[in-house]
Amino acid sequence: MKSPKSLLFPLAVLLALLTAPPARAQSTNLHCVWRVTGASNTVYLVGSIHLLKPSDYPLAAPIEAAFTNSQIVAFETDIGEMDNPAKQMSILGKVMLPEDQTLEDQLSPGTWKAFTNHVDQSGLPLFMFNRFKPVMAAMTLELMEIQKLGVDPMQGLDKHYFQLAKEEGKQIVPLETVDFQLSLITDFTREEGEAMMKSELKDMDTAQQDFDELMQCWRTGNANKLSSLLNDAMQDSPALYKRLVTNRNQNWIPKIQQFLSGNKNTVLIVGAAHLVGPDGVVELLKKKGLKITQL
Repeated sequence: MKSPKSLLFPLAVLLALLTAPPARAQSTNLHCVWRVTGASNTVYLVGSIHLLKPSDYPLAAPIEAAFTNSQIVAFETDIGEMDNPAKQMSILGKVMLPEDQTLEDQLSPGTWKAFTNHVDQSGLPLFMFNRFKPVMAAMTLELMEIQKLGVDPMQGLDKHYFQLAKEEGKQIVPLETVDFQLSLITDFTREEGEAMMKSELKDMDTAQQDFDELMQCWRTGNANKLSSLLNDAMQDSPALYKRLVTNRNQNWIPKIQQFLSGNKNTVLIVGAAHLVGPDGVVELLKKKGLKITQL
């Protein structure tokens, strides 16, 4: 769970169907939520965990208050569109290999053997992965393994607040299109697919320990440690890190500034990896001179 795609599960969840600084001790009364104060309104930034347990609800009061106090709810992508059967079929087609190719063809012999070993250990049939592109195969396997810990993608913050926002008639705004997010996990070169597969397989070896540590940091708002857990490993692949994390963070800044120029409060619910660290949204907004407070 040390690379950002592991917490950027929106599309994988849909089909389940992306040297560390010393951690700063933080009080347990902090949470993975920040308040950005505008001239006449407020934007809340909530770091999402895309898989949670029913026992994780109700959420911490500052997170619940950020949603309650906002008239606009922004998510990474259009969650409603993902529920469209036609879109689901389109997504499925894009994560599949051409009919004349198999997953084994896309991987080196060593990586293929490591992957099949993990599949054998999971008890899942290998044939269910044969036609997936490497990144989708790895993310699907990791998702299924993580679900053994009792977490559920249907219990994630995104799904939870999307349903509430619909029920309460709040304005829902996607930051990215479904097709754009899909391109993040399908438009890889063979070399990039191999690298991502290796990273996911390495993560799976310590998935339970890492997930427990991640959840503890998320619950206590330990932003520095979260950054280390989620983003540091990707520094070894700067091009992928830029594509999956930093470019997207930078693209969201003008949109957040636009929310701040209005008169309605907005809560932005995105993967926690995007908010923390020196390249995260919080630091980028601070560089703009905005007043930000962790709650």
